[in-house]
Amino acid sequence: MNEVIDDATEIREPDVPLRQRYVILLFLMAALFVGVPVVLVAALFLFPAAKLSGEPQFYEVTDPGQDFTLYTGFDWPELAQVVTAGEVRLEFLGDGEYYLVFDTDAGTLARWLQQPVPWGQTAWEQGPVSEEIPRYFGFGVIGMSAPPAGVVTEEAIGEEQIQQALSSPETRYVARQRGQDSWNNGEILLLDPRHNRVWYSRWDL
Repeated sequence: MNEVIDDATEIREPDVPLRQRYVILLFLMAALFVGVPVVLVAALFLFPAAKLSGEPQFYEVTDPGQDFTLYTGFDWPELAQVVTAGEVRLEFLGDGEYYLVFDTDAGTLARWLQQPVPWGQTAWEQGPVSEEIPRYFGFGVIGMSAPPAGVVTEEAIGEEQIQQALSSPETRYVARQRGQDSWNNGEILLLDPRHNRVWYSRWDL
């Protein structure tokens, strides 16, 4: 009789860890179906509504000189006067644009044109700006960085001025893709010697 009990025990022993695995699996499934909704609900309370919405969020540029040097490698000119600057983000999607437009002196532009071109490019391009570069940059006037509908602002520049800078043969510019073979992430720097004006934009899509 003892031998029969021992045999039965030996046969049943593999079933014990199997049942344990079923129990663990049930607990994991319960945690998955219960935990995920709980996390989503918690996110709605923990994250600001602006972070989860598709509305653009506008930010003030507090140190344009430091930003310009960081992004281009050029020193901030002593005579620089900011025309417009800002940053806009579609937080939930991660899209956005940083833009900076400022006036300086002719000597600064001439000196930059003699220095190594930013971002390892071989040479400055002559305007008009190539149509192969998508117009994702808006400089706070058009595109994703434009003011929200119904909001009236005193614009320092207009769309006509942007088009003139892009289309002038006197403009010198350099642009690059920051993404891999894609203009979805890019930046552009334009020097306009007619007005001694510098245009810079950096965008993420």
